[in-house]
Amino acid sequence: MTASAPSGLSSVGIVGGSLAGLFHAVALTALGLDVDVWERSGGRPADRGAGIVLQPAVARFLREFCGVEPDRVTVPVTHRQYFAADGGVDVLPMRQQMISWGTIHQALRDALPAGRYHGGQPVTGLAHRPDGATVRVGGADRAVDLAILADGSGSRHRGLVAPAGAPRYAGYVAHRGVVDEADLPRELVARFDGRFSFWDGDRSQFLCYFIPGDHGAVAAGRRRLNWVWYARADRSELDRLTTDRHGVRHGLSLPPGLLDPRVGADLLARARATLPEPLRRLVEHTAEPFVQAILDAHADRMRDRRILLTGDAAFVVRPHTAAATEKAAAEALTLHRALREAPSTDAALRAWERLSLAEATAIHRQGVGLGRRLGLDSPEATG
Repeated sequence: MTASAPSGLSSVGIVGGSLAGLFHAVALTALGLDVDVWERSGGRPADRGAGIVLQPAVARFLREFCGVEPDRVTVPVTHRQYFAADGGVDVLPMRQQMISWGTIHQALRDALPAGRYHGGQPVTGLAHRPDGATVRVGGADRAVDLAILADGSGSRHRGLVAPAGAPRYAGYVAHRGVVDEADLPRELVARFDGRFSFWDGDRSQFLCYFIPGDHGAVAAGRRRLNWVWYARADRSELDRLTTDRHGVRHGLSLPPGLLDPRVGADLLARARATLPEPLRRLVEHTAEPFVQAILDAHADRMRDRRILLTGDAAFVVRPHTAAATEKAAAEALTLHRALREAPSTDAALRAWERLSLAEATAIHRQGVGLGRRLGLDSPEATG
């Protein structure tokens, strides 16, 4: 897809090389702009096997900007199944497609021209200038016409645009796990195949579904089963959950392979005491569970002159919405369209902020409402 941007806009610097940054990089490259992406971590940011429900904006982006047909890189779901406390199961038809973080990231990287993604190069400074911004990387300054902050919930430069938008802990965590299909008993695979599964407990929710395996493999036998278990945790409990087996505190998340054995034993004990049998067995077959704190962030603005906030750097939405990746893709599509159609760069950026802010605010409110209905929010943690 090719088009052109308004005159006077030629260079773009993007801070952050995860999905939000790459969506924008690919979309703006399609406008003929000179785009560079700087990512703090070296190599590809770890996806930890995260599963994602494919939504329309992501599907459109993959097809139109990456040349990737979504049906070829997703695992289809035909039904939802709801486990009850008494062991019963309700099954309802509902078609969806499931994808993995890694599959999307690889498609975006493949679509970005060589030499434009700079891993292991943190942006250490960012400042406004009259017609753009100055980005400091590796001790050198780079002038760009537009800077986009896509460096996630822990953005170090968010305050340049939205000083009051820092994330807050929502009072609960997501215990997560991914299991290779080949490592699961056949009867358990059959129980979850083609189904998006749910269980609602006391201030708790468990869900699971199949996602692509290594290198985006979607064939039976090569997929992975992704699960998430939401549970309340006050601040002291969060600290315990995210302190690794070596006593190192990680703050808001704990990667796979580092779980303290005592925390792992507690997770298994709770699974055996509360979860329906198929879900309990799934947790038991998970070699390396990990933990992520659920956060809220709500920016009151997404633009200051030629610096933009996007993705989790602007809004962190609850995962119950299944909309974080969709929101990032939609913001990139909106910016692409605005720059293509508006009479000037500044008019395009104003339109982008108005539309993106309204959509993100609605999704944020929806996610908070869903968390409250599930009884997950903790007033102590969110104060």
